[in-house]
Amino acid sequence: MSSSFYLRKDQRIFIDAAEYTVVRADHAGETMLESSASGLRQIYTAYQLVQMYTEGRVATASEQRAQQAPDLKRKRPPARMDGMSARAKAETRRRLDILIRVDNANGFSMSREDIEVLLRDIARDRKDPFPPHVSTVYRWRRKYEKAQRDVRALFSCTDERGGRGVSRLGPEVDQKVDEVIDELVLARHAFSPQEVQEAVKLRIDLLNKERSQSEQLTAPSLRTIQRRIASEGLYDLLVARVGMEEALRRFSVRGAARRVGRILEMVEIDHTPVDLLVVGEDRQVIGRPTLTVVLCRKSRACLGYCLSLAGHGVPTVFAALRHALLPKDYLAERYGDLNLSWPMHGWFERIVMDNGREFHADAIADALLSLGIAVEFAASKSPNDKPHIERFLRTLNYGLIHTLKGTTLAKVHHRVGFKSEDEAVLTLDELDRIIHVWICNVYHQRPHRGLAGKTPLEVWNSDVLIYPPQLKMSPQEVDYEFADVEEKPIHHYGIEINTYKYNCAALQDLRKALPMGAKVHVKWPRWNVGHIFVWNSISQAFITVPNNREDLKGLSLDQAQAVKEAESAPRRDLGVVAGRGSETIRKLEKEAAEATQLKNRRKSGRLGQHTSDKSRGIAPEPVPVAPMAEEADNELVTAPDDGTEFDEVEMEVVS
Repeated sequence: MSSSFYLRKDQRIFIDAAEYTVVRADHAGETMLESSASGLRQIYTAYQLVQMYTEGRVATASEQRAQQAPDLKRKRPPARMDGMSARAKAETRRRLDILIRVDNANGFSMSREDIEVLLRDIARDRKDPFPPHVSTVYRWRRKYEKAQRDVRALFSCTDERGGRGVSRLGPEVDQKVDEVIDELVLARHAFSPQEVQEAVKLRIDLLNKERSQSEQLTAPSLRTIQRRIASEGLYDLLVARVGMEEALRRFSVRGAARRVGRILEMVEIDHTPVDLLVVGEDRQVIGRPTLTVVLCRKSRACLGYCLSLAGHGVPTVFAALRHALLPKDYLAERYGDLNLSWPMHGWFERIVMDNGREFHADAIADALLSLGIAVEFAASKSPNDKPHIERFLRTLNYGLIHTLKGTTLAKVHHRVGFKSEDEAVLTLDELDRIIHVWICNVYHQRPHRGLAGKTPLEVWNSDVLIYPPQLKMSPQEVDYEFADVEEKPIHHYGIEINTYKYNCAALQDLRKALPMGAKVHVKWPRWNVGHIFVWNSISQAFITVPNNREDLKGLSLDQAQAVKEAESAPRRDLGVVAGRGSETIRKLEKEAAEATQLKNRRKSGRLGQHTSDKSRGIAPEPVPVAPMAEEADNELVTAPDDGTEFDEVEMEVVS
C-alpha cells in the first residue's frame, strides 16, 4: 500500500496539537520531524502521516491558527475571508493584484526607482489614488514567501485596528462587571442598565477604599455597560427574561407541518375574536363576535365556521362542526342574489384542536368519536401543529375585517384618531353575509403559495374526483351526536336535567320495560332546552322527550337560566310572568340592548343567542316524537313532585 504525504523543509505542522518542524524528507517516503518544545527528532513514514491526517490528528500551521482561541490582546490574521469586512476584503485583493503585476513585470529584479515607476503605472491603471510604497510591497512579498506562497499571509487585518471588541477595562473592573451582569441581568426577569452601572460603581468604590490614590480604579460609563449587556448571548438573556422552557421553545428547530395526502384527511379548528364591533337592529353597538373556523389542511379550504356573540363555548364548536360536515344548501335561498358556490363539506378523518377548555369537553370528544372522527390535540405552545388555521384567521382579520367600518384593528395603540364604537354599522347578519362573499369569491379563488400556486378551490375540485366527500349521517342524526351526554334514571315525573323536568308517554313506557333503578343514555342540546333525546335500548332509537315547561321551547340553556333568574327577582319591572319564557328573554334582551354602557349591551348578544346559524336559518330543530305503543296517544298525568312514589299515585287515563 503506497501513500504520499508531501511536506516542505522547515514547514511547521501540528500532531495532536504538538508543534513540529520538518527537518528533511527522503524519496523512501520517510519524514524527520523535530519537536519545537523538546527538540527531539522522530521519523514518520508517509503512510503514518496520511493515516493521522485522515483521523484529524495532523494540522498545518494555518489550520491550527484557525482552531486556536483568539488572543484578545493580539489577534492573529484571519484564516478565511468569510468574516472580514468589505474594506478588508478589498485591501486583500489589492495586495494580491499588485504583487502579481509586479512579479509578471519582473519588478523585483529592478531597481527601487524603477519599481516606484512601475507601482505608479499600476496605481494609474487600477485608478488607485494612493499607490503603495516600495518597502510595503517588499514586506508583502517577504510574508508571502515566508508562508511558502500561501495567499492567506496577505489577508488584511484592518478590521482589528482600534481594539474593536477588546475590553479596555482593567481585569478587576472587568471581573466586577461580569459579577453584576450575572446577578442582575442573567438571574432576573427585568433589569435596567442604570441599575447595573450603579451596582458596578458601588463595588468599584469599595475596592478603591483599600487602594492608594495612584491605584484608584475608574467605574465604566453607562454606554460601556450597555455594550457589555448587548454582547451577552441572546439565549442567556431570554432564559432570564422568560424562563428555560420558553427559551427552548423559541430556539427549537421548526420544520414543515405534518403533510397529508388527500382532502378531509385532517382538519384544523380554532377560534378568534373578530376585530370588529357589530350593532343590533337599533344600530347600537352590542359587542365583538367570536369566529370559530374549520379548515382542511390539504386544500386550505374553509369547510365551515360559526360567528357568535354568545361566546366560544361548546355550542359554538358544535355549530362550526355542523356547518363543516353538512352541505351548504341554504346558499341558494339565503344568498341567491350573490350566486355563491361553496362545495366544501363531508366527513373528515381527524381533527386537530388546541387545548382550550371547550375543546376538552367530554361532549365534544364523545360526539366526534360517535361520528367516527379521531381527535388530536396540539402540543402546548406549539402553533406549528396547526399553522394553517392560525394563518387563515390572521388573513381574514387583516385582509377583510380591518377594511370594514367599526374595526378595532389588531392592537389598541393602532386605533389612533378614531373610535370603533362610533364607526360600527354592521349587524351580525350583515357581517356573516360579507364573510360568505369573501370566503367563496376571494379566499377560495386566490392562488396559494403553499399549494404551488393553485387555489384552494382547484385543489378541492381535483381531489374530489379521487376522494369524494362522504355524508355518513342525516342532519337530525348529527344533532343527536352534538348534544351533551349524561346517564340518568327515569322517575315517575320523568328525567331531570339542569333543574328542568322532561316527560312523555313514550318515556314512561320505556321505564316500564327497564329494570328498577336502570339508567338511560340521555343527550340534551344546549341550544334548545325544550327537549332531550333519550336512547331506547329496546327499539334501538332515540326518543325526543319535551320539557314540562312549554314556554322554554327553543331557548338555549343560558337563556333558560336567565328566565329563571328573572322569575326569582320580582322587584324587576319587566312584566315577567311565569310560563312565558320567550317573552321574558325578549324583554331582557331589549333591556340590555338599550343600556348606556357597552359592557351591559353585550349581554343582549348572549341573551339573544345571536349566532350565524340563526341568520342562515339552519339552527337545529327538535325531532318529532315517535310513538312507542298503541297507548302513546294517551295523555299521561304525572304525579306531583312531592317525593311520592309513582306506583302509589293514582293515574287517570283519558281515552
